[in-house]
Amino acid sequence: MENREGFTLAELVLAVFIFSFIAASLATIVSTTNRQMFQNYRKNIIKTNVLISMKAVQRNLAAATRVDAPAPGASGTVLAFAENVDQGFSPLYQGCYPVIAGPPATWHYFCLNAAKLYYYTGNIAYNAGTACGTAAPAIWNQGAGYAVPACGTGGTLLLENVWATLPGGALFSRVPADGINEADTVRVLLRSRWLAAAAGMGATQRDVDVTLDSVVRFNRSK
Repeated sequence: MENREGFTLAELVLAVFIFSFIAASLATIVSTTNRQMFQNYRKNIIKTNVLISMKAVQRNLAAATRVDAPAPGASGTVLAFAENVDQGFSPLYQGCYPVIAGPPATWHYFCLNAAKLYYYTGNIAYNAGTACGTAAPAIWNQGAGYAVPACGTGGTLLLENVWATLPGGALFSRVPADGINEADTVRVLLRSRWLAAAAGMGATQRDVDVTLDSVVRFNRSK
């Protein structure tokens, strides 16, 4: 019989232990990297959604010529306004349109339902020769003019996981206590907060909380 060199039991146990340690370390590194990657991805997505929503509000509100909700001195979760429609206080011109002949008169409506921000919009039909300043201008019935069946039905879903954090649970404000002292400005505070525990990921992920706060000036007519 020939004598051949081999591994002792102690050497095999040590090799298995070292391999197991290295494998566990690699698994931990991969798991941590994946968690961090998904955390950053989710945070970037939420930041982008909040930014896009704020831009949508700013872009449309900046062109407004009248704002019906919230009313001056009030706040709420509905932002309703129109462009190329008068907001003067004269009985003759209250709500007349178009203020400028040619460009369309348009209404816009943002609202909150079940922690989701929705957006609705539409054109206001009018006939040539009935603009503001004529003998018989067209008058827009804003009470029936915002053709929104119900907030959350149809429309465009802009943002999810919305937390209304202005006083009184508002998103939009024209209240002096909220820093709004002029009739042609609106404060918009959008906050989206994703809770890991609510998604069943409390042990592996962190909450994501993104807030944008903006004061928008619009072209209030008269």
